[in-house]
Amino acid sequence: MTTISDLSLDLVEKILSRVPIISLGAVRSTCKPWNRLSKRHQFLRFMVKNYKLCSMRFDLHGILDGEEFVDPSIKEITAVDSLNHVKVTQVFHCDGLSLCVTKDKEENKTTLLVWNPYLGQTRWVQARNYYDRLDLYALGYDSNNRKHKILRFLDTGSSCKVTLYEIYDISSDSWRVLDITQEWDIMVFHRDGLLETAEPHAILLCFDFTKERFGPPLPLPVEHYIFDTGRLSSLRDEKLAALSQSTSMSDVEIWVTTEIEPNAVSWVPFLKIDLEPFTGFGFQFHHDGCSFLIDEEKKVAVVFQVEDESEMTWYDAAYLIGENGYFEKICLGEAEKHQSSAYNVGEYCPQVCSCSFVPILVHINNEFAGSQT
Repeated sequence: MTTISDLSLDLVEKILSRVPIISLGAVRSTCKPWNRLSKRHQFLRFMVKNYKLCSMRFDLHGILDGEEFVDPSIKEITAVDSLNHVKVTQVFHCDGLSLCVTKDKEENKTTLLVWNPYLGQTRWVQARNYYDRLDLYALGYDSNNRKHKILRFLDTGSSCKVTLYEIYDISSDSWRVLDITQEWDIMVFHRDGLLETAEPHAILLCFDFTKERFGPPLPLPVEHYIFDTGRLSSLRDEKLAALSQSTSMSDVEIWVTTEIEPNAVSWVPFLKIDLEPFTGFGFQFHHDGCSFLIDEEKKVAVVFQVEDESEMTWYDAAYLIGENGYFEKICLGEAEKHQSSAYNVGEYCPQVCSCSFVPILVHINNEFAGSQT
């Protein structure tokens, strides 16, 4: 009689690649080999599309060797009931936990939800006073005890500049105000830790969740002007990738870090491609709204953005770029109509949580903390 352990490795990988995120716990309890394999092969990423949290699978295997690209699997995550009644504007993922920034469908009131996909637990995070739609957030953990924290950037006036920093400890369900004085301005429209300046460079700003302090301004691998396209993407093993495209050039460059600490960074080239032969002259990825991920092993990057087919029709697109001039554009379906403003910079674009999902046994529901579930 054939048993689970008799299945071929290729077949098991195909099965695991189709398992919904909320079922991973059950899969890992099936048998030890499946448990080991599912931990070694990370198949899932998250993305926000049309204000909904989705799971996403991209199979990039063999596309640089002439194999046909298989359309990605993008599915709305409906099993998290807490997210069915709100619009998701951003998602952050760190060490097994996800932070969803949401807004009420009627009043546009901002709320935060922490979610452990592996355990299926959620927690609404209550603010000390209230959340503002221009607040910025980051998710990390203390390296000494692995406790997760949320960093919040606030504009307490009307200058569109960050003037206050708060930190939320998930384990103790509590907020604290941080005593931080910066020598530079962080504007509320800055994203991804990248600070734009009027000079021919930008800086990378890293926050140490253990010491709860910012490090010094760090260099990016290329010069960057205010309307250039510049995005950051996180990788496994605490690495970063940086995408850059000048307003006056069709070349897209991607770099990855070989070292990244709060006070030091070093970069090496990953990929460079001239888009003009494929897109024509003047094409530029959105400087305020694209996101991307890379596959280091396959030397491929995928850039996501929203595009207009007409004044009334918008759609999400993915651009696959790789070595030796590989280029392919994929339509990801219709996008919500929108009107860009300082209050919704980037949220109408498909946002990819670029690091793969990694399971963690951190309890965050009401049984372990005083927040509502």
